[in-house]
Amino acid sequence: MRTFLTLSCCVAVLVVAGCDSVSSFPSRVQERFEAPQPQLRLYSAEQKPVFEAAQRAMKRIDFVVSRAGAATGIIKAHSPLRSTTSFGKARQYAFEVHVQTMGPGETQVSAVLREQEESESFAGATDIPLRQHGLYDSFFAALGQELGESGREPGMPATAK
Repeated sequence: MRTFLTLSCCVAVLVVAGCDSVSSFPSRVQERFEAPQPQLRLYSAEQKPVFEAAQRAMKRIDFVVSRAGAATGIIKAHSPLRSTTSFGKARQYAFEVHVQTMGPGETQVSAVLREQEESESFAGATDIPLRQHGLYDSFFAALGQELGESGREPGMPATAK
């Protein structure tokens, strides 16, 4: 009887202890499968020069442009494959950049960074969009250097020249 009571108490404690993590479970799952939110910047320039500068900026941060379509304004680029300390595991980052005209002399650049990891033990690759990463700052800084101006976030006023 005493063993049954002890076991019942342990089960009750485990059930109650898991309540906090269970309540956030649906939001974590939803966050994992919803479309990634891109990082955005606006530039006071036409679409074509911004598109060309974005390709050069990718090269500056050591990414290889794998696909670029000026008509669609889409650039896809990836970092070199980096092996990790574990045997049979490799990591790579991939950017997808959209360059769109927002108005006369104004272009928006949106970027999504993904981390792609493959391991022998997992038997597959992961493709995780990253919301925050230093590579976003590196890309937009390189793009600003190529254009000779810093981009601004949407909603921020344009600075006078």
